[in-house]
Amino acid sequence: MSPVTLEYTGIAMAGASGLLLSALLAATLFRPRLAFWPAPGGWRRALGLWLFRLYCLGLVAVALAGVLSSGLAAWPRYALGAPVMALALALSVASYRQLGRGNTYFGAQGLVTGGLYALSRNPGYVASGVAALGLAVVAWTWAAWALSVGLVGIYTLFALNEERWLLRRYGRAFRDYMRRTPRFVDGRSLARLAEGTGRA
Repeated sequence: MSPVTLEYTGIAMAGASGLLLSALLAATLFRPRLAFWPAPGGWRRALGLWLFRLYCLGLVAVALAGVLSSGLAAWPRYALGAPVMALALALSVASYRQLGRGNTYFGAQGLVTGGLYALSRNPGYVASGVAALGLAVVAWTWAAWALSVGLVGIYTLFALNEERWLLRRYGRAFRDYMRRTPRFVDGRSLARLAEGTGRA
């Protein structure tokens, strides 16, 4: 498959799955009774996860096409974007491990507020978004940048829908957590990170 064909295939795959997923997430945000996300099981969760995976696969295909087109001549991009991507993916995995498998898939196994979750209510989404932007630096095509930004938008819709679910599950405890910890990252995150680094 040529890089051009790979890129167009990735754009089509990510475009179709991303539009449908975003529409369903937005609809659930405005009409909670749809209960599309988060869904503890059944066809809703399966559909949401498969649409998300297809979007990510399309993004990777687009990025790979960019790398194949550029070859080794683009090594400065790779040297900048690849370490950002690797570090962000490691942080994302660490955050999901801290959250636990049950909570990751919408179990109510306790509200996690320490560690990375003291810096952000959604550290896995933040780290994965940064990883996608690192991938866009590596690929350096308009399509890779657009799909990476689109992924950040999908993560935002995930987080907004999950907040309502968490409020129902944990009530005041989650409301207090919302007040003291940013949804993604802000100055409080950086201050707490600096405090933790200073103590170490």
